[in-house]
Amino acid sequence: MGYRYIITEQDEHGIVTVTLNDPEAKNAVSPEMNEEIVAEVERIDRDPSARVMILTGSGRIFCSGGNIKKMIEKGKVLEAEAPSPRDQLSPIDVGIRKVVNSLRSLSKPAIAAVNGPAVGSGIGLAAGCDIRIASSEAKFGWVFVRRGIVPDDMSLALVQQLIGYANAFEWGVTGRTIDAARAKEIGFVGHVVAPEQLMATSRALALEISQNCPPLTVQTFKLVLGESIGQTLEDSARLVAKAQEFVGATEDHHEALRAYGERRTPVWKGR
Repeated sequence: MGYRYIITEQDEHGIVTVTLNDPEAKNAVSPEMNEEIVAEVERIDRDPSARVMILTGSGRIFCSGGNIKKMIEKGKVLEAEAPSPRDQLSPIDVGIRKVVNSLRSLSKPAIAAVNGPAVGSGIGLAAGCDIRIASSEAKFGWVFVRRGIVPDDMSLALVQQLIGYANAFEWGVTGRTIDAARAKEIGFVGHVVAPEQLMATSRALALEISQNCPPLTVQTFKLVLGESIGQTLEDSARLVAKAQEFVGATEDHHEALRAYGERRTPVWKGR
Protein backbone atom coordinates (compact mmCIF):
# COMPACT_ATOMS: atom_id res chain seq x y z
CA MET A 1 0.00 0.00 0.00
CA GLY A 2 1.37 3.42 -0.93
CA TYR A 3 1.47 6.21 1.63
CA ARG A 4 2.24 9.91 1.39
CA TYR A 5 3.13 10.84 4.96
CA ILE A 6 4.76 7.65 6.25
CA ILE A 7 7.38 5.25 4.90
CA THR A 8 7.16 1.55 5.72
CA GLU A 9 9.68 -1.26 5.37
CA GLN A 10 9.31 -4.90 6.42
CA ASP A 11 12.34 -7.19 6.52
CA GLU A 12 12.71 -10.96 6.35
CA HIS A 13 12.47 -11.23 10.15
CA GLY A 14 9.05 -9.59 10.25
CA ILE A 15 10.38 -6.32 11.64
CA VAL A 16 8.30 -3.45 10.25
CA THR A 17 9.79 0.05 10.41
CA VAL A 18 7.25 2.87 10.12
CA THR A 19 8.79 6.30 9.58
CA LEU A 20 6.83 9.53 9.98
CA ASN A 21 7.76 11.47 6.88
CA ASP A 22 6.44 15.02 6.55
CA PRO A 23 9.65 17.07 6.86
CA GLU A 24 8.04 20.33 5.76
CA ALA A 25 5.72 20.13 8.78
CA LYS A 26 8.46 18.74 11.08
CA ASN A 27 6.60 15.42 11.11
CA ALA A 28 3.60 17.05 12.77
CA VAL A 29 0.53 14.86 12.89
CA SER A 30 -2.30 15.63 10.49
CA PRO A 31 -5.60 13.95 9.64
CA GLU A 32 -3.96 12.36 6.59
CA MET A 33 -0.93 11.10 8.51
CA ASN A 34 -3.17 9.81 11.28
CA GLU A 35 -5.21 7.71 8.87
CA GLU A 36 -2.07 6.33 7.23
CA ILE A 37 -0.56 5.26 10.57
CA VAL A 38 -3.80 3.59 11.61
CA ALA A 39 -4.04 1.77 8.27
CA GLU A 40 -0.49 0.47 8.56
CA VAL A 41 -0.89 -0.60 12.18
CA GLU A 42 -4.04 -2.51 11.22
CA ARG A 43 -2.15 -4.12 8.31
CA ILE A 44 0.65 -5.18 10.67
CA ASP A 45 -1.90 -6.64 13.04
CA ARG A 46 -3.44 -8.76 10.26
CA ASP A 47 -0.16 -9.88 8.69
CA PRO A 48 1.06 -13.13 10.30
CA SER A 49 4.57 -12.50 8.94
CA ALA A 50 4.83 -9.13 10.74
CA ARG A 51 6.34 -9.64 14.16
CA VAL A 52 7.50 -6.32 15.64
CA MET A 53 6.87 -2.68 14.73
CA ILE A 54 9.40 0.16 15.06
CA LEU A 55 8.04 3.73 14.91
CA THR A 56 10.48 6.56 14.18
CA GLY A 57 10.69 9.90 12.41
CA SER A 58 12.53 11.05 9.31
CA GLY A 59 15.36 13.52 9.56
CA ARG A 60 16.21 14.94 12.99
CA ILE A 61 12.65 15.14 14.40
CA PHE A 62 10.44 12.37 15.76
CA CYS A 63 7.14 14.29 15.82
CA SER A 64 6.52 17.97 16.48
CA GLY A 65 2.94 17.36 17.62
CA GLY A 66 -0.10 19.11 16.21
CA ASN A 67 0.00 21.89 13.65
CA ILE A 68 0.42 24.96 15.87
CA LYS A 69 0.41 27.29 12.86
CA LYS A 70 -3.12 26.20 12.00
CA MET A 71 -4.16 26.51 15.66
CA ILE A 72 -2.89 30.09 15.68
CA GLU A 73 -4.80 30.83 12.47
CA LYS A 74 -8.00 29.41 13.95
CA GLY A 75 -7.35 30.71 17.44
CA LYS A 76 -8.20 27.40 19.02
CA VAL A 77 -7.37 23.70 19.23
CA LEU A 78 -7.98 21.76 16.03
CA GLU A 79 -11.12 19.67 16.25
CA ALA A 80 -13.83 18.72 13.78
CA GLU A 81 -16.07 21.69 13.04
CA ALA A 82 -19.21 19.56 13.30
CA PRO A 83 -18.35 16.39 15.23
CA SER A 84 -20.56 13.44 14.43
CA PRO A 85 -22.50 11.59 17.13
CA ARG A 86 -19.90 8.81 16.90
CA ASP A 87 -17.09 11.33 17.45
CA GLN A 88 -18.84 12.65 20.52
CA LEU A 89 -19.81 9.27 21.95
CA SER A 90 -16.54 7.50 21.12
CA PRO A 91 -13.74 10.08 21.14
CA ILE A 92 -11.13 7.33 21.35
CA ASP A 93 -11.79 6.58 17.67
CA VAL A 94 -11.08 10.11 16.46
CA GLY A 95 -7.89 11.77 15.21
CA ILE A 96 -4.67 11.31 17.14
CA ARG A 97 -6.54 9.35 19.82
CA LYS A 98 -7.38 6.73 17.20
CA VAL A 99 -3.68 6.48 16.31
CA VAL A 100 -2.50 6.06 19.90
CA ASN A 101 -5.29 3.59 20.63
CA SER A 102 -4.33 1.56 17.56
CA LEU A 103 -0.76 1.32 18.86
CA ARG A 104 -1.99 0.22 22.29
CA SER A 105 -4.38 -2.28 20.69
CA LEU A 106 -1.79 -3.70 18.29
CA SER A 107 -1.33 -7.36 19.19
CA LYS A 108 2.39 -7.20 18.38
CA PRO A 109 5.17 -5.30 20.15
CA ALA A 110 5.72 -1.67 19.13
CA ILE A 111 9.03 0.09 19.75
CA ALA A 112 9.33 3.87 19.55
CA ALA A 113 12.78 4.83 18.24
CA VAL A 114 12.75 8.50 19.22
CA ASN A 115 15.32 10.09 16.95
CA GLY A 116 14.75 13.72 17.89
CA PRO A 117 12.22 16.10 19.45
CA ALA A 118 8.92 14.52 20.47
CA VAL A 119 6.52 17.33 21.28
CA GLY A 120 2.81 17.42 22.13
CA SER A 121 1.17 14.50 20.37
CA GLY A 122 4.65 13.14 19.71
CA ILE A 123 4.58 12.19 23.39
CA GLY A 124 1.32 10.34 22.80
CA LEU A 125 2.78 8.38 19.87
CA ALA A 126 5.80 7.38 21.95
CA ALA A 127 3.66 6.52 24.98
CA GLY A 128 1.40 4.38 22.80
CA CYS A 129 4.31 2.08 22.01
CA ASP A 130 5.40 -0.69 24.37
CA ILE A 131 9.09 0.23 24.50
CA ARG A 132 10.79 3.59 24.03
CA ILE A 133 14.42 3.94 22.93
CA ALA A 134 15.74 7.49 22.59
CA SER A 135 18.63 9.13 20.84
CA SER A 136 20.75 11.12 23.26
CA GLU A 137 19.77 14.16 21.18
CA ALA A 138 16.02 13.60 21.65
CA LYS A 139 13.89 16.09 23.55
CA PHE A 140 10.48 15.45 25.08
CA GLY A 141 7.99 18.32 25.32
CA TRP A 142 4.71 17.57 27.09
CA VAL A 143 3.67 21.15 26.43
CA PHE A 144 -0.13 21.00 26.24
CA VAL A 145 -0.79 23.11 29.35
CA ARG A 146 1.50 25.87 28.04
CA ARG A 147 -0.77 26.05 24.99
CA GLY A 148 -3.85 26.41 27.17
CA ILE A 149 -5.11 22.85 26.62
CA VAL A 150 -4.81 19.45 28.29
CA PRO A 151 -3.26 16.33 26.71
CA ASP A 152 -6.03 15.03 24.45
CA ASP A 153 -4.01 12.32 22.71
CA MET A 154 -4.43 9.66 25.44
CA SER A 155 -1.03 10.58 26.85
CA LEU A 156 -2.53 11.93 30.07
CA ALA A 157 -3.45 8.41 31.20
CA LEU A 158 -0.54 6.63 29.52
CA VAL A 159 2.20 8.90 30.87
CA GLN A 160 0.83 8.53 34.39
CA GLN A 161 0.91 4.73 33.99
CA LEU A 162 4.51 4.89 32.81
CA ILE A 163 6.06 7.35 35.25
CA GLY A 164 3.62 7.62 38.16
CA TYR A 165 1.36 10.45 39.31
CA ALA A 166 3.96 12.72 40.90
CA ASN A 167 6.32 12.75 37.91
CA ALA A 168 3.42 13.04 35.45
CA PHE A 169 1.88 15.93 37.38
CA GLU A 170 5.09 17.93 37.61
CA TRP A 171 5.98 17.35 33.96
CA GLY A 172 2.49 18.07 32.70
CA VAL A 173 1.62 21.08 34.82
CA THR A 174 4.90 22.84 34.02
CA GLY A 175 4.81 21.94 30.34
CA ARG A 176 8.56 21.45 30.41
CA THR A 177 10.69 20.08 27.61
CA ILE A 178 13.10 17.53 29.07
CA ASP A 179 16.16 15.87 27.61
CA ALA A 180 16.63 12.15 27.00
CA ALA A 181 18.59 11.64 30.22
CA ARG A 182 15.76 13.09 32.32
CA ALA A 183 13.19 11.09 30.35
CA LYS A 184 15.09 7.93 31.26
CA GLU A 185 15.48 9.03 34.88
CA ILE A 186 11.72 9.35 35.36
CA GLY A 187 11.03 6.15 33.41
CA PHE A 188 9.48 7.49 30.24
CA VAL A 189 12.16 5.90 28.07
CA GLY A 190 13.98 2.66 28.76
CA HIS A 191 17.20 3.22 26.84
CA VAL A 192 19.23 6.22 25.67
CA VAL A 193 21.83 5.64 22.95
CA ALA A 194 24.01 7.65 20.62
CA PRO A 195 22.13 8.95 17.57
CA GLU A 196 24.04 6.71 15.18
CA GLN A 197 23.15 3.65 17.28
CA LEU A 198 19.41 4.31 17.60
CA MET A 199 18.06 2.24 14.74
CA ALA A 200 20.61 -0.56 15.18
CA THR A 201 19.70 -0.81 18.87
CA SER A 202 15.98 -0.77 18.11
CA ARG A 203 16.33 -3.42 15.40
CA ALA A 204 18.50 -5.60 17.65
CA LEU A 205 15.79 -5.58 20.32
CA ALA A 206 13.10 -6.28 17.73
CA LEU A 207 15.18 -9.16 16.36
CA GLU A 208 15.68 -10.58 19.85
CA ILE A 209 11.92 -10.67 20.31
CA SER A 210 11.29 -12.06 16.83
CA GLN A 211 13.85 -14.86 17.01
CA ASN A 212 13.64 -15.95 20.64
CA CYS A 213 9.93 -15.80 21.44
CA PRO A 214 6.96 -17.54 19.76
CA PRO A 215 4.73 -14.96 18.03
CA LEU A 216 1.46 -16.13 19.57
CA THR A 217 3.00 -16.16 23.03
CA VAL A 218 4.33 -12.63 22.55
CA GLN A 219 0.90 -11.43 21.45
CA THR A 220 -0.77 -13.20 24.37
CA PHE A 221 1.74 -11.73 26.83
CA LYS A 222 1.08 -8.21 25.54
CA LEU A 223 -2.68 -8.70 25.78
CA VAL A 224 -2.57 -10.13 29.29
CA LEU A 225 -0.13 -7.52 30.58
CA GLY A 226 -2.30 -4.71 29.23
CA GLU A 227 -5.50 -6.21 30.59
CA SER A 228 -3.89 -6.66 34.03
CA ILE A 229 -3.63 -2.88 34.53
CA GLY A 230 -6.14 -2.06 37.22
CA GLN A 231 -7.17 -5.68 37.77
CA THR A 232 -7.16 -7.38 41.13
CA LEU A 233 -4.60 -10.14 41.58
CA GLU A 234 -7.40 -12.69 41.51
CA ASP A 235 -8.82 -11.40 38.22
CA SER A 236 -5.33 -11.25 36.74
CA ALA A 237 -4.70 -14.85 37.82
CA ARG A 238 -7.90 -16.00 36.10
CA LEU A 239 -6.88 -14.27 32.88
CA VAL A 240 -3.36 -15.68 33.00
CA ALA A 241 -4.72 -19.19 33.57
CA LYS A 242 -6.78 -18.92 30.38
CA ALA A 243 -3.82 -17.48 28.50
CA GLN A 244 -1.55 -20.28 29.71
CA GLU A 245 -4.04 -22.89 28.57
CA PHE A 246 -4.11 -21.29 25.11
CA VAL A 247 -0.36 -20.90 24.55
CA GLY A 248 0.40 -24.27 26.17
CA ALA A 249 -1.56 -25.98 23.41
CA THR A 250 0.33 -24.30 20.54
CA GLU A 251 2.87 -26.03 18.33
CA ASP A 252 5.37 -23.30 19.08
CA HIS A 253 5.26 -24.09 22.80
CA HIS A 254 6.32 -27.67 22.08
CA GLU A 255 8.94 -26.40 19.62
CA ALA A 256 10.32 -24.11 22.32
CA LEU A 257 10.78 -27.05 24.67
CA ARG A 258 12.34 -29.26 21.97
CA ALA A 259 14.73 -26.52 20.84
CA TYR A 260 15.80 -25.88 24.42
CA GLY A 261 16.42 -29.56 25.05
CA GLU A 262 18.29 -29.97 21.79
CA ARG A 263 20.32 -26.78 22.29
CA ARG A 264 19.29 -25.29 18.95
CA THR A 265 17.53 -22.22 17.61
CA PRO A 266 13.76 -22.71 17.53
CA VAL A 267 11.78 -22.45 14.31
CA TRP A 268 8.48 -20.71 14.90
CA LYS A 269 5.34 -21.51 12.93
CA GLY A 270 2.98 -19.03 14.55
CA ARG A 271 0.52 -21.69 15.59
